[in-house]
Amino acid sequence: MKIADRLERHLLGMAHMLCLVALVAAVVAMTALMFALAAPEKAGVAADPPVTATDVLASIPGSEAANDAISTESANDGASGMHIQAAAGLVIPAPLRQVLSGDNASQPLFDAWLGSVPLSDRQQFIDELSGVVARADQHAAAWEWDDRERYVAAAMNQYAHLKIERIASAETVIEAARNRIGQFRTSLGTLLGVAGFLTLLLVLMSIERNTRHLRIEREV
Repeated sequence: MKIADRLERHLLGMAHMLCLVALVAAVVAMTALMFALAAPEKAGVAADPPVTATDVLASIPGSEAANDAISTESANDGASGMHIQAAAGLVIPAPLRQVLSGDNASQPLFDAWLGSVPLSDRQQFIDELSGVVARADQHAAAWEWDDRERYVAAAMNQYAHLKIERIASAETVIEAARNRIGQFRTSLGTLLGVAGFLTLLLVLMSIERNTRHLRIEREV
């Protein structure tokens, strides 16, 4: 019995040490996860990243031939009147309204652009696009081919391309961050369960160790 008791005591001591090490590791891992969960709030990604007129005008190719492809979408005739369902309830500034009113074919294209933008970001899209139109109109005189309408159309197309691309990239990053946070929370919950189980084991082993001498005395 003495050998068996010593062996049992030795095994319980090893189990107690292993549980204690595992509990410390779980607590450290939970602390790291909590810091990781707090990190995205400090380095958040804008859901609607801004696009400046300078970015747009600087990215337009420098020849008329290069711009033919991106400006012909607005070169066809369209129906008269403003028919932009995606802009319902939104304010369209004067520079952009003037272009849309003067070129009916640009209205369905503009409507399609807005349809690709989240509803909460559409007013900013319109405001930025209007700013691009105003800047492009001012810089048209310096363009190497003297076609102000085509230059403005090229600027509008380029802005929409950059803006929608940046919004899509931001949404991808935000979605990835949400998935990562979900995984962190799941891992945190699992670690909490493991820590609780290890704590219970440590308590039971402590009770066993503290009451062992009473059991031995009874057996004697």
